[in-house]
Amino acid sequence: MGYKQIGPIFILTGKNNSHVPYCTSLLINGDNETILIDCGGGQAVFDEINKHYTVDKIYLTHYHLDHIWGAYLFDRAEIFINPYDLKKLTDPFELAKANGVETLYGSQGAEKWVQKQITSKKTLIDKDHPSWGPVIGIAKHSYSYGQPINIAGTTMTVIHTPGHTEGFCCPYFPEYGVLFAGDYDLTSFGPWYNDADSDIDQFIESSQKTLETDAKYFVTAHHKGIFERKAYEVCLYTYIDKIYEREEKVKKAIQQGIRPKDIVYQEVFYFLINHKRNKHLVNSEIIGIAKHIERLIKQGYEFEDYYQDYITYYQIQPDALNYRSEPVK
Repeated sequence: MGYKQIGPIFILTGKNNSHVPYCTSLLINGDNETILIDCGGGQAVFDEINKHYTVDKIYLTHYHLDHIWGAYLFDRAEIFINPYDLKKLTDPFELAKANGVETLYGSQGAEKWVQKQITSKKTLIDKDHPSWGPVIGIAKHSYSYGQPINIAGTTMTVIHTPGHTEGFCCPYFPEYGVLFAGDYDLTSFGPWYNDADSDIDQFIESSQKTLETDAKYFVTAHHKGIFERKAYEVCLYTYIDKIYEREEKVKKAIQQGIRPKDIVYQEVFYFLINHKRNKHLVNSEIIGIAKHIERLIKQGYEFEDYYQDYITYYQIQPDALNYRSEPVK
């Protein structure tokens, strides 16, 4: 298990350098308490943590499987998640709405997905392969945004940064100048906002929130690791520019007469070879492009007819495309 340390904060790199479906976690040990933030490092990381520590509490930044799937292995831990996502980990039908299954397959498709992916899989056969079954219902508590929380003798403030998901957040440790930027991961792929509860405009706005702290160190959840402030700021702008590159590609494709059934194969998000390797990426492509077309219409482009043809061809449920919920109080 690779790790780096800033003050009492251990930064634990996940399997395969934290490439999805693995992620980097933070571990804080002190004041007779051990805290874990996000839990998708992989079996070797989980085993190493359990070998040396008894985890008392786990704070999950959001509901995505690559950040939560190992939480069930820490059976003594109280598990917290943000107030928007508590219901998603409690009610799998809410999960199916938020992650876009209902958007693409309707309510009947969502029910089938729930039965197949969750209800029928209560335990992991392969303990190093993420599965929803063991983590549905695992979080019992929510935390508050913007309020200092004492964890293991250290102060953490959770900053609400929606866009990636509606509840996504960045834990900040002001005493040590550390911000867990998480899925502002600064990878060459660019931002990911391809769930029904994702929002492109919010993603852009929230990227600036990460710079409003006095953080000296920014920790990403995938690939890159730790950035000092200047490097993070430079890379963040390049990273956000990817959104505008994608949008320009969508706009030009429509203007050039690319048909709705073909636009998802214009490599707006993923290379075609990745579509062939993982059919679920096509679903992400469909939702992401739909959100970009909506955004272009709001900017004044007359793409309404194209959008109607697009959602008709892919049988998108327009009312489900931009899922929003109320936070648990």
